[in-house]
Amino acid sequence: MLERSVKSNAPKGEFGILFSGGIDSVLLALLCKRAGLKFSCFFGFLDGLGEPKDLAFAKRAADFLDVKLELAPVSMESLPKLIGETISLIGSTNPVQVSVALPLLAACSKAKQMGIKTVFSGMGADELFCGYAKFRNAVDIAFESMRLVQLLPENDLKRDLAIASHCGLEIRAPYLNSEILRFALSLPKNLKLSGQRNKIILRELAVSIGLPKELAERKKVAAQYGSNFDKGIERLAKKAKAKGKRDFLEGFAKKPEIAALFSGGEANGGFAADARCKRIAALFSGGKDSCLALWLMQQKGFGVECLVSVIPKNPDSFMYHKPGLAILKMQSGVLGIPLVIERTAGVKEKELAALKKALSRAKKEFGIEGVCSGALYSNYQRERIQGICDSLGLLFFSPLWHMDQVAELKMLVDSGFVFIVSKVAGLGKDWLGRRIGGKEIAELESLGRKNGLHPAGEGGEFESLVLDAPNFSKRIAILSMKKNIQSGLNGSIEIGDAGLESK
Repeated sequence: MLERSVKSNAPKGEFGILFSGGIDSVLLALLCKRAGLKFSCFFGFLDGLGEPKDLAFAKRAADFLDVKLELAPVSMESLPKLIGETISLIGSTNPVQVSVALPLLAACSKAKQMGIKTVFSGMGADELFCGYAKFRNAVDIAFESMRLVQLLPENDLKRDLAIASHCGLEIRAPYLNSEILRFALSLPKNLKLSGQRNKIILRELAVSIGLPKELAERKKVAAQYGSNFDKGIERLAKKAKAKGKRDFLEGFAKKPEIAALFSGGEANGGFAADARCKRIAALFSGGKDSCLALWLMQQKGFGVECLVSVIPKNPDSFMYHKPGLAILKMQSGVLGIPLVIERTAGVKEKELAALKKALSRAKKEFGIEGVCSGALYSNYQRERIQGICDSLGLLFFSPLWHMDQVAELKMLVDSGFVFIVSKVAGLGKDWLGRRIGGKEIAELESLGRKNGLHPAGEGGEFESLVLDAPNFSKRIAILSMKKNIQSGLNGSIEIGDAGLESK
């Protein structure tokens, strides 16, 4: 399963692995080596405070695997500036968040300098295979694993995506493959945890395919300690006579000279356009996810040069919604962004050719350097879009990836998006044409708790249509529509006439 995930996540050409010498990253590197993939390992650390605990193991593991280990040292003199940049990017002064983000930023910056576009992360292994000490006291380790996995988007993924994207990189986590997730949750405790030994199945797997037991059984410390960045922050806090690390970071973030270094909206986290990619295309269905992703990219300074829509004949396409062409053109008009359209029969896998053709046109006609998608949780869509982008030499951005679904709906409503339910497949015909607001979000959240429904429709329960957004110059008004009901739970709307209204 890990081999399959590694191969499916590997881009064409050289990529990087965020490498600490711990079992998670070492096992990924070992599998990549066995697969004959071209990669380098990257290790970020703070220099000048003695050798970091992880460095010797990272070197030893890289030597054994005979892979390139690129070191990304940060001096104590440059640490304050890097802290300011990190706080600005992740939007947090939490000492743990900052000290974990620092080695990641150092490693990603090094990877960017070397022209790397994609990096692998060992994210998810601790949550799935009991890497944390808290598992020893857990009554139900499967429940605790699931709880921690659900917290990943807000706790770790958001931070890591912000850092990687700022460096023009895409970060991929092979352990978070859905097949591995289901398998890990089904494992008995003795294959994960026994006494002081954790991640048992990963360690035994590594030994079985040739890793020395010394490296496989190594007890690794957390990234902030193994890289010396926690120690560096503590030293700076003492020098500043702060009450503690949190007090120091909060005061540090308020310094006007630090804020001046990182202007341009970065304080809210996320990523910004840089010299490597400023002109992008937005994959566009006219629904809430693609509209929100487009707007967020604009907020971060990217120029959205065109919208790319692939229209399938098959209403149950695996890749695409089937929006009305007239509405798509109206949305393009009020956004002031040209629309590139390709049509496809909507046959699974074959429909990817239409997307590649559309993006090739966008690259040729509009000079795009990247692509953004509104993908939330669909690995099927994300992996295939990434593969096409890799083949065309385009960066790929997923600003909504693994965002909490209720949080996404609230962000849409709070930001001024007006959208209705355009299709239902299990949600119920009464939702057709209904505008989503606070009341509806509460209902969807409740249905999620009771019935397992995905509040944002990620299970295919519904599709949406955006009628207004912060970047629309005018509001779209539906003048007539028809509800086509296939059953009590399934159906779609057919718009007869629509017009534009001033805002």
